[in-house]
Amino acid sequence: MRLEGKVALVTGAGAGIGRATARRFAAEGARVVAADLDEARARETCQGIEATPVAADVTDAGDVARMVQTAVDRYGGLDVFHNNAGLAAQVKPLADISRVEWDRVIGVNLTALFLGAQAVAPVLRDGGCILVTASIIARRPRAGLAAYVAAKSGVTGLARALALELAPIRVNVINPGPANTGMLGEFGFDSSVGDALPLGRLIEPDDVAAAAVYLASDEASAVTGAVFNVDGGRDL
Repeated sequence: MRLEGKVALVTGAGAGIGRATARRFAAEGARVVAADLDEARARETCQGIEATPVAADVTDAGDVARMVQTAVDRYGGLDVFHNNAGLAAQVKPLADISRVEWDRVIGVNLTALFLGAQAVAPVLRDGGCILVTASIIARRPRAGLAAYVAAKSGVTGLARALALELAPIRVNVINPGPANTGMLGEFGFDSSVGDALPLGRLIEPDDVAAAAVYLASDEASAVTGAVFNVDGGRDL
């Protein structure tokens, strides 16, 4: 019960890492607001746990303000904001990336943190924290994913800047490696990419959720500005 008494807001909570984290937070005693673009998937995440689903587009400032207010109204405050929602990109040469694709990938993966941080900073309670799901691709880029690499590199830099500006609010980054989620196929990869990692397997959503619990807990009260790899050794 490392998060007992805390209120956590998780974006992209309808599947994958977001769902695993929302449910793990609840298992550790937190009350959770599970936000997702797809409200039906958010409701599935909330089944059987102390959680409230909310439909939200993380690139829309009005939706972001509403999901934050939901946490405050429903549970009386907010302690943890997990900026987790992400969007995959198709592997393609730089010349073939449209401006629409670029803006969408940057919007969901980077601008959403800007909007979310603006919304949560005034309401996070003492000891509050922001967690950011980035990607090991920010440290080990792949060819053909220029927009995604730019977004995840940018979100890491923004998070570290926020760790300075928003202190004593703690801001930390989790870099998952290739993960066993639906996004893997959206990138055009399959499970065989896990074989190339030093640990020889894909990252499971629960692996990332475990790291998120630690960083959200009082055990990490002296940790801020950290970039925490959960990558199976991809960065080595």
